[in-house]
Amino acid sequence: MKERLLEVKNLELRVGKFSLSNLSFSLNAGEYVMILGPTGAGKTILLECIAGLQTPHRGEIFLHGRKVTDFPPEQRHLGFAYQDSLLYPFLTVRENILFGARARGLATEAGVIKRMNELIEIMGISHLLERYPANLSGGEKQRVSLARAILTQPSLLLLDEPLSALDPGTRRSMQNLLREIHTTENLGILHVTHDFSEALQLGTQMMVLNNGCLEQSGLPLEVFFKPSSLEVAKFLQGENLIPGYLIFANHAAWFKPELGKPLIGPLPKNLAPDSACNTENPVVLMIRSSNLSLHQPGETPGECISWPAQIQYLSFNRTHVDVHCRGYGLWETSLSLSQWHKLALSEGDPVLLAVKPEHCHFIAV
Repeated sequence: MKERLLEVKNLELRVGKFSLSNLSFSLNAGEYVMILGPTGAGKTILLECIAGLQTPHRGEIFLHGRKVTDFPPEQRHLGFAYQDSLLYPFLTVRENILFGARARGLATEAGVIKRMNELIEIMGISHLLERYPANLSGGEKQRVSLARAILTQPSLLLLDEPLSALDPGTRRSMQNLLREIHTTENLGILHVTHDFSEALQLGTQMMVLNNGCLEQSGLPLEVFFKPSSLEVAKFLQGENLIPGYLIFANHAAWFKPELGKPLIGPLPKNLAPDSACNTENPVVLMIRSSNLSLHQPGETPGECISWPAQIQYLSFNRTHVDVHCRGYGLWETSLSLSQWHKLALSEGDPVLLAVKPEHCHFIAV
């Protein structure tokens, strides 16, 4: 059983009109937990509570099973990297990296230097050691900031949107670096972001925070494909959110879209939300575009539920085509360029949309 690094119990904090509301969660050794949420959700304040930079009004924080709620930051032994790298402008890269470790007196000078040399090789910044922060790019500053945080030998690394200000190419490079650090250092990491694609790529666990409340937590793909509420689905850019009703008959469930009389089904009854009963229940159906397939009229897609639709408009990209259809609701799916050329369809053409029942996700409203 993995060691529990962090446990947060019933945490509450009020800052002006904003409040964190009764948050509870844990993080085990070796986990990479992504905290996902929109701007103003309370993500940074939560990290600052864990780091000891904010004092909660209620609740408890444990590190390695030890209660640290009232401990100052220097007694928690955590690494922290902000979106702004916060490097000392009057120190060289070498001096910035060494600053925290020397301040904590963690090891002999020789031991610190040896460990630093290992880190700068991983980070790819050995050629920058004598530069000052003013002469570094955004990605280089973040690499230096990470090296400084890791050199202090933290039990847990806290990252507050460290990649959000970087250009796409540098961001991808830093994501690869964070994956490597997580693997090689075996660090527990708590990483705040508003970018759900980043959360999917990096996290082993995901938490969705909104208005100071923990909306949902679990495996990243589980949260992505099965959001617990309409708010979470919209934040995660859920496609094909179709309002309607679940109707139960003959030991199966049927979906009745608001915009159309025909029923879509049958669906396994266990796909219905827990709150559903054997009556007509208002729900929102969500189908990720990657799970919605498009066919020529008259085809019979095996093991799928299908319904007619008409192509409304197309969006061409470098590698695929986004196809927007209308058929008892507005639907979106995508085709590779080769699939598109094979089907030879145009705007206004009739099509058949199909989905496997297990890819239908219903959200109670």
